[in-house]
Amino acid sequence: MVKRIVNTVLVLVAAFYWNEARKEIMFLCSNFEQGVFEQSVTRQLDTGNFLRYHAEYASSGKRIIVDSAYNLSMYKCVIDFDINGKVEEARFEK
Repeated sequence: MVKRIVNTVLVLVAAFYWNEARKEIMFLCSNFEQGVFEQSVTRQLDTGNFLRYHAEYASSGKRIIVDSAYNLSMYKCVIDFDINGKVEEARFEK
C-alpha cells in the first residue's frame, strides 16, 4: 500500500516537472519574434528554471537550440539568427 502511494506521488511529481518544462519552452519560444537581438534572447533564456540551451554556428549565422532534461528533450525551441545577430525564425518542435 505504501509503495503504491509513493509510486503515485513520484509519477505526479515527474508529470508536473515534465509539463512545466514544456510550458516554459513554449512560452519563451513564442517571445522570440523576427528582429529580436541575440542578447535579448539569451537574457530571457537565462531566466528559465527547467531548460538548457546551446549554440551552433553556421555560415548563415547562428542557431540556439533550447530543450529540457526534465522532459527528455522531447520539446525544443530552435532559434535561427542572421549574421547580424537578429532572430530570423523561432519555432517550437516536438
